[in-house]
Amino acid sequence: MTTTAAMKILVLFAVPCIAFAATWSKGSQLAAGSVSSESLAACVKHAGEFITKPMLKGACIEKAMDHCALDKKVDDKNFVCPHYEQILTDAFRRESTKQMYTAKSFCEVAEAYVSQLNDASKVPNMGKGAGFNFELSKDCKPLVSSSFGGKKTLPAKTAPDFWYALCMNQDCAHFLPSRTRWCTKDHAPTHSASVCEAVRVYARDEVFVMEQNLGHDLSADEVCKIYDDFVEDTHINVKAYNHVVYGTKDHPVPSPENNKRALDSAQMKNEAKGHEIRDAAGQPVKSAAAKGNLILSLVSLLGLWTSTA
Repeated sequence: MTTTAAMKILVLFAVPCIAFAATWSKGSQLAAGSVSSESLAACVKHAGEFITKPMLKGACIEKAMDHCALDKKVDDKNFVCPHYEQILTDAFRRESTKQMYTAKSFCEVAEAYVSQLNDASKVPNMGKGAGFNFELSKDCKPLVSSSFGGKKTLPAKTAPDFWYALCMNQDCAHFLPSRTRWCTKDHAPTHSASVCEAVRVYARDEVFVMEQNLGHDLSADEVCKIYDDFVEDTHINVKAYNHVVYGTKDHPVPSPENNKRALDSAQMKNEAKGHEIRDAAGQPVKSAAAKGNLILSLVSLLGLWTSTA
């Protein structure tokens, strides 16, 4: 293996922590600047319905899900709301667990993150188009294969870090020229580090499923397929967020089985009502709240029995 090839592999697989921090910060600033005042105002209006006082991020997301489950403006809420929750969970993944959020500060984080995810399909050389129209490039397989270090497959457990490093590389855009003499590309970053973190998390979940069902290392085609699926899944999540927050008429969230839809819908509504009973009680544990939760559980169980009868 030549020194040049070794350098490429080293740069690709070494997790660039310093570059990650710099790009994350810069990406957040760029995304914040691209969030329109109209979008932010719509989000604040929406969030103001459930964030009525400063709350920790976990409480904000819980309140958001309760509101989504009961909001009459959200169509197909039983399978749209989980995608909305995924967006919020990922958006606040690296935010402080001690910071208190108002409706405005909550939306500043969420809107910036959603704005960044609009660039999910822009990792260089991977494909063209966006959302459901995204198509993998013919360059993906050879590029991925050349990064296997001479092997034909990639250990499944390393796929998340592999995609993170490849995503962060961005045709060497964020490295100093003196450190990447082998690189001939010269362009501004195509996406923020949030996209790279998101593809890493998605790949981690995909690999878990693959290892359960397949139990083997991944080919270049399978590694490329992870990114293809990530772009589509991100598109669905963003559209679900828009539907919930802005009230957009249509959403592309696929419908699960009818029986499962009914069960999931009942479960979400029961959880939301349970949270309402708990919060109204003033303390986390009260006998009245326990009775309410018991009744809701029985109602949910009855609904399950009826749907399977």
